[in-house]
Amino acid sequence: MHHVEPQIFLIAKTAPDSPEMRSWLDFIGADEFALPPQEAATVGQLLITLAGKRCYMSFQPGLNPNVTRVRQDLTDFIDNILKVGHGSVIEHVNYTFAIENVSRVFTAEFNRHRAGMAVSEGSMRYIRYDDLAYWIPPSIQDGDDDTPEIRVAKEKTRAIFNRAFSQMEENYQELLAVWDYESLQKFKDKKKLTSLFRRIIGMGVATGGVWTGNLRALRHIFTMRCDPAAEEEICYVASMMLQRMMEAEPAVFGDFYQEDGYWKPKYWKI
Repeated sequence: MHHVEPQIFLIAKTAPDSPEMRSWLDFIGADEFALPPQEAATVGQLLITLAGKRCYMSFQPGLNPNVTRVRQDLTDFIDNILKVGHGSVIEHVNYTFAIENVSRVFTAEFNRHRAGMAVSEGSMRYIRYDDLAYWIPPSIQDGDDDTPEIRVAKEKTRAIFNRAFSQMEENYQELLAVWDYESLQKFKDKKKLTSLFRRIIGMGVATGGVWTGNLRALRHIFTMRCDPAAEEEICYVASMMLQRMMEAEPAVFGDFYQEDGYWKPKYWKI
């Protein structure tokens, strides 16, 4: 048994195809629209701009007779997209996170956000849990402003957590011995028992996996889960993810700001 800290890794994103984009733009008559160099725009800025401008054929004046002037700056264009709530065009961009050392408490809530998300979580049916790991939430970590009574309560709570996880680990090892698990040769037999044994493990056990979401889905998650009303672990992890996305796609997530230690968006409904 050991303690861990949640970790996030931004491992992938949508990859645009510049030659195909150029061919498409020329085909629809947007020959004057210049694709920005890759280093001058994020994948989100590029694809959101292309999708948004296609909706109104506003790549250049005159392409749509109703459009006499267009926004040239991509950041301004996307800010207007967010302001007017034209959220469908930001669904074309996906980012993939590997998230580790989070609990089943976290994944039970996080996986409810299935719209616009792909989920591949570590399977307790296949993975053995000989060495249990768990995170100590901030709510039971020592704080500078704790009263003596609160400090004692937190210390006792941590001791109970340690005892509970130690007991689960001991029970798990006992089950392995009861069924002579190490002597098994066939994976199907091992899997059957591993599936059975997971039932005694609490939701606080550390797990992980891979989550992919489009930008609209991610904005919704951050709006809901970086809020004071959110459960503390999902708020902790979602805030970490948001800050990575603010670096990766500042035009799409730059309207989030901190207030009393929590994140809020300028544009709520996208």
